[in-house]
Amino acid sequence: MEQPDWMSLSPMYLWRDWIAKNEAQWSETVSRMLKDEHMSKALNRQLGEMQLMHRQFSELAQASLALANLPSRSDFEALDERMGRLEDGMARLSAAVSDLSQALLASSSFTAPTSQKRPVRTRKAPQAAVNTGG
Repeated sequence: MEQPDWMSLSPMYLWRDWIAKNEAQWSETVSRMLKDEHMSKALNRQLGEMQLMHRQFSELAQASLALANLPSRSDFEALDERMGRLEDGMARLSAAVSDLSQALLASSSFTAPTSQKRPVRTRKAPQAAVNTGG
């Protein structure tokens, strides 16, 4: 007697096989629909309307946020870009300062500053006037 193929009865195998067949059917159906001129025009028109609705909703949301004095996504994106430019500038400045300090230390005419003591405090704080009450 022949043994059954247990692998073909595995739920994961059956699921993967069903998904592959389903994707192939969807792909074939969509390809057939897009080849039809009327269908492709209708889909194109519908996508254009959806883009318009998305743009209008975004503008409405941005106006609502502006009325509430809250930042919008575009405000955060602009801030992120500006912060990136500032971070890049700081990195360039840091590299330039590091290069300059290395060059100064390498030159024989420069001596590194020594730690200086704080000046001795000679003045005393004025005494607070005592209220004798009278």
